[in-house]
Amino acid sequence: MKKIVFFLLFPLWLYSQSDENLIKSFVFVKPDSLCLRILHPSKEPENMRRGECNVDRGSNFDGDIIVTSGSKMIVEGEIGFVEGSKLIVERGGYLVIDGGTLSGCCNKMWKGIEQWGTASATQNPVDQGWVEIINGGTIENALVGIKTCKISVDPTEGEVVDLNYTGGIVQASEAVFRNNRFAVIFYDYSSSSASYFDDCDFVLNDNYICEDDPGYFVRLNSMHGIDFTYCRFLNESSNNCYGKGIYGFNSGFRVEGKCVSGSPCTDWDNGEFTNLNRGIYATSGGTSYFPEIAHTEFTGNHRSVFFSAMKLGSIKNCTITTGPMCAGGSYGVYLDRSTGYTIEENVFYQGNDAGIGMVINKSGGAPNQIYRNEFDGLKFGIIAQNNNRAIDGTGLELKCNTYDNMYWDKLVLWDGPVMSQEMGIAESQGSPGSNPENMAGNLFDDHGTPDDDYDDILNEANQVIYYYPQNTTDSDVEPVDYTQSTVTLDWENVDPEWSFENGCPPSEGSGGGGRDGMLGKIAGAEQKIDSTENLLNVLIDGGNTEATQTEVDNSMPPETMRVYNDLMNKSPYLSDTVVSTAIEKEDVLPGAMIRDIMVANPSTAKSEALMNKLDERWDPLPEYMKAQILAGRSIVSIREETESHLAAFKMEKAKAFNSLARYYLNDTVNPEASIDSLAVLLENENSLTSKYRLAMMSLEHGAWGEGLSILNAIPSQFELSAAESEAHTKITAYYTLLSGLKQQGKSILEVDSVHITALAEMETSKAGMASVYARNVLLALETIGYDEPILMPDLLKSSTRQFEYEELISKVSEVPEAIRVKPSPARDYTIIEYELEIENDALIEVYDVAGNLKYSKNVMNKQDQLTVDTQTWKAGIYVVSLKINGKLIESVKFMVID
Repeated sequence: MKKIVFFLLFPLWLYSQSDENLIKSFVFVKPDSLCLRILHPSKEPENMRRGECNVDRGSNFDGDIIVTSGSKMIVEGEIGFVEGSKLIVERGGYLVIDGGTLSGCCNKMWKGIEQWGTASATQNPVDQGWVEIINGGTIENALVGIKTCKISVDPTEGEVVDLNYTGGIVQASEAVFRNNRFAVIFYDYSSSSASYFDDCDFVLNDNYICEDDPGYFVRLNSMHGIDFTYCRFLNESSNNCYGKGIYGFNSGFRVEGKCVSGSPCTDWDNGEFTNLNRGIYATSGGTSYFPEIAHTEFTGNHRSVFFSAMKLGSIKNCTITTGPMCAGGSYGVYLDRSTGYTIEENVFYQGNDAGIGMVINKSGGAPNQIYRNEFDGLKFGIIAQNNNRAIDGTGLELKCNTYDNMYWDKLVLWDGPVMSQEMGIAESQGSPGSNPENMAGNLFDDHGTPDDDYDDILNEANQVIYYYPQNTTDSDVEPVDYTQSTVTLDWENVDPEWSFENGCPPSEGSGGGGRDGMLGKIAGAEQKIDSTENLLNVLIDGGNTEATQTEVDNSMPPETMRVYNDLMNKSPYLSDTVVSTAIEKEDVLPGAMIRDIMVANPSTAKSEALMNKLDERWDPLPEYMKAQILAGRSIVSIREETESHLAAFKMEKAKAFNSLARYYLNDTVNPEASIDSLAVLLENENSLTSKYRLAMMSLEHGAWGEGLSILNAIPSQFELSAAESEAHTKITAYYTLLSGLKQQGKSILEVDSVHITALAEMETSKAGMASVYARNVLLALETIGYDEPILMPDLLKSSTRQFEYEELISKVSEVPEAIRVKPSPARDYTIIEYELEIENDALIEVYDVAGNLKYSKNVMNKQDQLTVDTQTWKAGIYVVSLKINGKLIESVKFMVID
């Protein structure tokens, strides 16, 4: 029979000399293996039975070990707990597992460690329970290895989590968590946690005995400040789709390897996530905090990293090898409704042309960038699906990524009956100019001869302009097999000659230049943004879109030439709004004039909405005219170049802004001041997104009234679309629900059935971020399931679209030469030659740029030449039009000179 020995020592020097009176008792368990049955703590020690595991339990015993406040318990041996027993560390209690093992007994699961803290207190040894695991200390076969809360038993509800008892400190170094259903669960705690995990192993193997499938090794509920340094999350069982790593809800945490040498570090021992169903699953219900993942290897996992509704999340310097196809597609990283992220310097690998590197789903119109990642041996490199751009064309940029041994490098997909202007990625991929860093800079796989698979870029969404360098020795920088109907290539001569090293330098990181340096970058970018926007505001629609659109909308048929000439004079700076109105004015602007206007504004050819609108006219344009317009997709106008520069400046600002936000949120020296600084930063950013972020941050820090005021002011500060108005209503309702809980002192996870019904309604509404936040709350409550969508390319649709594009473009050569003018330029006269397919009653007219009729003649012959006296005409541009039955067939410009 094994022994257990208890020592009682007074006083014990634990924390510091000034704190020695905190310790009332000290329990030391010697290195010895035993199977222990613990009676109620009120029983006398001599009533404690020790020995074999099959002893009968008395009904009056709860089977708990309790480390009371001021007590310290050190475990260096092995303790086996009978089923249903647990170890409680009270507030102010201190448990050290120093090379020892806490395990279930009799091939049964025990409840694990219940650690009590004080939710309203700071991280200190008086108010918080403290668990330290060192030197190979092990917790195994527990339902929950450690839970940082108190569990009460309700007669009707059973076990109830008491969130007043959160905040306990867990500090683990070289610890082992083996075959637990959950290794550690942290519950809501508003302050930064002092807990950490360093060089720890979280392991599942074939000796897992729980009847239920394993959950996540670690669950974080509304926590921040916890680091996982050089830890290994391992599935060593024979089931390749088993086990999960870290689940974070409303939590900020860091997963990183350990620096071996260098300053800055150049040699790392990487953390590991191996053979798991999921690696890291991080979701937000509106929190400001975010996960940071670096120098970690994800090997053979079905789905390695998932972020949902996360702002500022970071994944850098990781190696991600996709694993088996369990249920649904296997991927490395999935970003769902997340923004402000940093995804850089990662290697995505599979090796047998299977799996997906990254999926970016609905990151919205904010400037985001996926930068300097390697994709090798995968079926799909990057899938950017649904809305990853704004109406103004800003959005997601895929820059300086390299692709090898791929089926498809990058895909841009969307799902739904109608493609909106937000579907796709940023219109400008790279920007024009002579700086090598302006280029998109991706290195594509050599797929051989171009075919209809579109291996380099398959874009099923809105048009993009792709900038690449002409003067370079690296031919892979130019996409070869791409969807020409939706991708416009624009080459640039750069100085010096482009190379990956000078065109795609490593990012200087989130702290480049410190706080003042980042503020300087924001200010510099804002200055460039303002000057470029001011220039465009002067040029677009002559400086007044509303007036120009009203003028077109209210025009009458006698004003045709005046309206036409005004729109031509404002080209190529006409907005889609004005052109759309012009297309609708069929009685004023005939097809040939609409053709002229859109040809003069090549950007309009890149708008699916405008091209589709042409087909809605009562008198549709002939195919050759549509082909003339569509040819603009291969042209980059000066306006588009200017807008590409603007997008680059916005990206520059966004990267500095996000870096500064991370800096403030990661400040542990003076966090309150940094939160105030972040609030000022958001207040000064006059955007809809920043106002929502500021409101949610106010709620997070207890200023729910201020947050509600921010939300209520939004409709008067911004012109909201119908969809934005609905989304605003839902996010306000969501905020009200959360603030109500806060004012009752409750967590977001303490909702009742009424709240759950409201959250479910928000989730099903699919109205903006409130629906995503609601879904993530319901997922955290385990009331719903969710399988993130992964869109696959529709090659038939893509090929058909490309074929239709090529067929239509070919119609350009079929333009009928109904009118010819010579000489041009004219001086004293000009000859108008016309040719009709059949004899018809036709009208030939000549107008000056002011819309004044200068010449008109009805003609009957099939073909003829007309001499027009221009001696008295002023020098300038004139337009000849041919009309049959009132329909404009063709128009030609010519010039008269002195």
